Amino acid sequence: MMNDLWKKRKQSYQSFLLKYSKYVLNDHFIIALLFFAGGIALAYSNLVRNLPATPLWWERPAVIIGLLLWLQLGRSATLLKPADIVFLSPLEYQLPVYLRRSFRYSFVRGSFIQLLGWIIALPLLLQGLHWDSWLAGVLVVQQLLLKFCWQQLDFAQAYQPKFAQTSWRFFGHWLFPLVCLSWLVYWQNFGSLLVVMIGVVYLSWQISRQRQRAAFAWQLMITAEQQRLQAVYRLINLFIDVPQVKGSIWRLRWFDRWLPSADKTTNGFDFLFIRSFLRRSEYSGLYIRLLLLMIFLEVMFHNFWLQTAVILIGMYLIGFQLFPLFNVFEENVFIHLYPLTLAQRSAAFSKLLQKVLLLALVVGIVSGQAAYFSLEGLVLQLGLGLVEVWILSKPFWRAHLRKNA
Repeated sequence: MMNDLWKKRKQSYQSFLLKYSKYVLNDHFIIALLFFAGGIALAYSNLVRNLPATPLWWERPAVIIGLLLWLQLGRSATLLKPADIVFLSPLEYQLPVYLRRSFRYSFVRGSFIQLLGWIIALPLLLQGLHWDSWLAGVLVVQQLLLKFCWQQLDFAQAYQPKFAQTSWRFFGHWLFPLVCLSWLVYWQNFGSLLVVMIGVVYLSWQISRQRQRAAFAWQLMITAEQQRLQAVYRLINLFIDVPQVKGSIWRLRWFDRWLPSADKTTNGFDFLFIRSFLRRSEYSGLYIRLLLLMIFLEVMFHNFWLQTAVILIGMYLIGFQLFPLFNVFEENVFIHLYPLTLAQRSAAFSKLLQKVLLLALVVGIVSGQAAYFSLEGLVLQLGLGLVEVWILSKPFWRAHLRKNA
């Protein structure tokens, strides 16, 4: 029974991801991503090619920190639901079968991510640190075992809640991998691999022992799974609205003096759209996150064309993600009683798009030009950005409105 339940839930979850993948991996984003990845690969290739024969001081810490951060990708997926605490409680004795399947699924998925990270780090290991192939092989085995141990800790908390404590999670997810990676990268021996194996055996023993004497922590595991799913939903929500992401409303009374007032504007939607954008966290929060991501990437990249691509892609994502805001009042019957036409409503939304995109353009240009000022680059980025603002807020928006009318 538990095998069938796992298969159904995995198929349902994969169908959900497949359904939204066509919106996330759309043609525009794929093209932009290819250019973006190509630029990063070119910069990385040039960096590795120009490294000296003697490793620089930052190379080993960069490998350790990079692999440690990469290890955090790929959280454990149990696909448990809130109703399971009621309907599956009588079948708790069969849960180990279900958990083994979910652990296997999580580890295979996590292993693929870790192999990808190892492949990315391989040129720096061979060319920068001058490692032999066998030592790089030891590193990938240790990275996979660390991921195995990382996910074992997630499943161990199901029968021993102490592993859910912040101290244990910090030790198992951060401190222990940091020590093992530093041991291997700096001293280059098999001792760290042995320590990781001991950690795997210890957690396996703990899970096997506690499974027979402790009750399953339903609430803890369901909460962990819901948090993981919310992270997936928020990622998808960067590209398209998903019903599972529920935003909160913030009342910004102190901000009213700088916003259009209802008694002074001739278009009531000017009043509504700007306040909805600021008060609803699913829009304002998304806008702030994308702005911060733009700033971070521009600080990281010193290539002018990469910075320009980041600005243009970021503005496209911001504009596209704000389109659902146009229909946020659709279910309010009083909106349809307003003596305002659809053209006025569209014009008010277009004006909001222009304002938020212009602010994003200014922030992007300032963060990119702060370190390396170039008048020609400033003029070019400003010109391209203004063209994109006009395209997104005028013809692109009108085409989207006609298509979804």
